[in-house]
Amino acid sequence: MAPTMVHDVPDHLLHRVFRLLNTHDSIVRAAAVCTRWRRLLSTRGRDMCWCRHEFSTCIGHYHALDRHRVAFVPAAPSISPRHFSLDFLPAAPGGRPWDLVDGSGSVLLLASHRRHGFFPDLVVCEPTTRRFVRIPPVAGMKYHRCLGANLSHRYNVITLSSFMVTCLLHDRADGMASGISAVTARVFNYNAPPMPPDRRWRNGWDVSQASCKCYHIRGVESARFVGRAWSTNFWAIEEDGTIFSHNFSTRVFGHFRLPEHVMEPAHRGSTFRFVEKSQRQGVRLVSLVGDELRVFANRDYHLLGVTSEWVHERSMRLPEATRGLPGHKECYFRRTAKIVTAGRGYVVLTPAEETWVFSVDLGTMEVERDHIRNWLPGEVYPYELETRPKVHACLRCKGRHGSCSQYCKCR
Repeated sequence: MAPTMVHDVPDHLLHRVFRLLNTHDSIVRAAAVCTRWRRLLSTRGRDMCWCRHEFSTCIGHYHALDRHRVAFVPAAPSISPRHFSLDFLPAAPGGRPWDLVDGSGSVLLLASHRRHGFFPDLVVCEPTTRRFVRIPPVAGMKYHRCLGANLSHRYNVITLSSFMVTCLLHDRADGMASGISAVTARVFNYNAPPMPPDRRWRNGWDVSQASCKCYHIRGVESARFVGRAWSTNFWAIEEDGTIFSHNFSTRVFGHFRLPEHVMEPAHRGSTFRFVEKSQRQGVRLVSLVGDELRVFANRDYHLLGVTSEWVHERSMRLPEATRGLPGHKECYFRRTAKIVTAGRGYVVLTPAEETWVFSVDLGTMEVERDHIRNWLPGEVYPYELETRPKVHACLRCKGRHGSCSQYCKCR
């Protein structure tokens, strides 16, 4: 029996191997092995799953200073902020301003909020290309109240060529007791031409029966956003102290109560935020009680509120931890500090007495002031450009117009 060679491996198995290549150097080396590997690694040889690689470069951060002001802070002095201005956006209906509500990859999601919290006008834009896509309200749901809107992560790096927007809406539930609302999630799909052959990605709002399921909950009018982790948004229901969640990847709702050792009844008014851990399958909860920062961890974020267990990781007293940083004052932290923003593995805080922004690494509990995310107060959205490598299956040689038969065989 002849020995099995690498060329005996079928294409679909090689595709699985090539998806594990996560650096530009490894892709170039693999493409130089032989003609067949180069063809499979070329743009026409890769499938859509290749887009799930995190080939991206962060060139700056957008800071939502308040509801109507947005500032771009470049990652390097050679990057000019004027190239990332949002002055190309169209005027919002009624002269209302655009508010930055989410950002992912190279696109931003902005909303123009209506009175009483009704369905907002939405626009998705890409500052580098100065293009935008306006998103109309869902037909028949214009007067539903909006709990939140965000960019959904179909791929790791989102561009204006392909994105999804998930909008969580709620309205009074017919035939239910007073105070109970029906919450539903609606998804807007957009793919620039050429359209993929899969009918599931048809442009516009998804109105299929599976996407119109409702979740009935009491007191959603008092909900406030308390963080995002691994495609799941969390809201705290002030009326009863419970947590309401929605996974915009699986479209699954959740409703649970935090255990007493995490959220003690005496500290119901404390500030807390759900944060992603640096490792997959992990969620942290950052709680501020008085002048103390407490960090709890949960490994099974898919089971939050069911059989999950919150473990106390570490604690830190903010007055002692921040003493010695530039601008520190002894009068800070006499009241509970405020959470400015949070991201994977970190949280940005400021004293309640005045704006003095600093961040805490939740893995090492190190405190710093110099990071770019601490320059301005407000929610921070990294701006990333897609840098996925491109390999051509065939090149044309200089001096003649045929295929480069010396280097590869066109198929």
